[in-house]
Amino acid sequence: MKKRISFVILVLLSVLFIKQTSAQDKKIWASGYARSLFQQNNMQTPNDTMTPVLSNNGYVLVDLAVNAQPNSNTYLHAMIRVRNDLGGFWGSGVTFDLRQMYVKGLIKKAIRYQLGDIDYKLTPYTFFSQSEELSSHQTEVIDIFRDVVHYDLFFNKNNTWRQQGAAVDFSLEFDKGIEEWEFNFFTSRNRTSDFGLQDERFFVGGNTTIRQSKYFEAGLNYIDLMDIKGTSRSNSYFHNPVVTGTSAWQFQTQHLSLGLHTESGISEMYEVNNPNFNKQRDYFYDVSLKIKRMKSNTSFNVGYINVGPQFRSVGAQTKRVNFQSINQFYSRYGNEQLVRAISAMDLMQDVSIFQLNFQPPLNDYSIAYDNINPYGNATPNRAGMMFDAQHIAKDTAFQLFSRLQSLVEVVGMGSNDKRSFTQWHLGGVVNIDKFFKKYHKNIAISFGYTGGQTIRNTSFEEANIDFFQSYLDWGIRLELVSQFDVIASQRFIRAQGNEFKTVRGNSTEVIQFIPEFFSLKEQVLMLALRYHFSPKNTLNLVGQRMFWNQERSGLPSYHLSQFAILYTLQF
Repeated sequence: MKKRISFVILVLLSVLFIKQTSAQDKKIWASGYARSLFQQNNMQTPNDTMTPVLSNNGYVLVDLAVNAQPNSNTYLHAMIRVRNDLGGFWGSGVTFDLRQMYVKGLIKKAIRYQLGDIDYKLTPYTFFSQSEELSSHQTEVIDIFRDVVHYDLFFNKNNTWRQQGAAVDFSLEFDKGIEEWEFNFFTSRNRTSDFGLQDERFFVGGNTTIRQSKYFEAGLNYIDLMDIKGTSRSNSYFHNPVVTGTSAWQFQTQHLSLGLHTESGISEMYEVNNPNFNKQRDYFYDVSLKIKRMKSNTSFNVGYINVGPQFRSVGAQTKRVNFQSINQFYSRYGNEQLVRAISAMDLMQDVSIFQLNFQPPLNDYSIAYDNINPYGNATPNRAGMMFDAQHIAKDTAFQLFSRLQSLVEVVGMGSNDKRSFTQWHLGGVVNIDKFFKKYHKNIAISFGYTGGQTIRNTSFEEANIDFFQSYLDWGIRLELVSQFDVIASQRFIRAQGNEFKTVRGNSTEVIQFIPEFFSLKEQVLMLALRYHFSPKNTLNLVGQRMFWNQERSGLPSYHLSQFAILYTLQF
């Protein structure tokens, strides 16, 4: 207790010192984030006499950051998280964690570097944090909780991975021939040695891009998740190198903008001195053409991809969600205390089911939520066409988007016959107030629909596949008075038919196929009241109710209700 109190006093004195210093010299300043969350959950399962009906949980946390700029070429940042869970009195439930720390700077006004925590990405086939399931379109009320998860786990909108390591970037400029030659390199430690049979594992990567002009550029990307030989007593060590090349042509007239983008490459996954490891090696290529009408702000994109069945890229195929994990609340339910499957509600707010570490095997995925592209563009064993269209009104009164994918397996899995995949997206946002010049309160309606179908016809009837999945969202945001909004949404999820779950070994080789049958129905209703004290300070009162039913799984259906109070502040 005395240590905790002393720590709190030290933090407060440090903040006071920083504020005093900031008033005199702007080279040191404080920043941070605060959040308070209270949730009351209500679980209703027919004939369930074992699971508690009500549960309450909550916490208050503050992220305190110290920022320093000792000179014009160096910047330091360190953040400490202080958290007190609901029920922790007089400091008994307080925890202290170092949330992030890094230093970055400039050498000779030419070389940029960062040490410590880094956010990095390359391409969708090399190093890329693919968005989680059910996030291709969503309403504002769903984002209330999803933004909390993304903040806590450093999931940025630009699909970077948060790692601990070092990064170096620099560029060369030329007078003739080419405009610029860029270089980017990074490394991070993915696993520590146990001084036994587990090597240290590092992730290394980088890219170089030559920009010939505003019309053309070409790049080379390289990544490798690798064991460091000699850091343990093991004689075998793992490697997953991926090399890709990119190109981009741009051409623009007064009325049209044309862009042709390509990426292709090869991957390997192997263990040196391990004859039992099934080496994987394959290729991919991706070509897309984007056309944009300048005056109407309408764009179209058509592309073709071909990703080999043994293409392996840990940095691109690692999923944000670990579908083998257990939910944080109501993890078991029913009289048999069965494990509750990860649901749509968990995906938007349960931090415990997400992951940041890379593992060589392909992660399990939810067939019910995404059977088409569970690993994004880097999903192996896919080939076919993609079409995109988007239109944004000049006065931002509305925005519409659509996407169609028509894919097929490169090789059959468990059968010589191949699966065919079709997926379509349609969504948009309509700002109703933009149609009425004299009305100054914001009214926005959003909607989105995603549907997908997987089909395989074979001469062996038991191997046939006919699987359909979809989810529909609609939402509304209504500004009643200045800074006070009412927002609501409704989400419907369906998964119907049969598929085969692929079971893989440690070297991602296929071991067996397990037949699965789906009749999933989920519905999530949400209503929230939001007050903006300022753009960085909000109070949300949120109520939601989820209905879950999977008749053919043998799991009991349930209703899960939740009331939450969420307060956030950035400073």
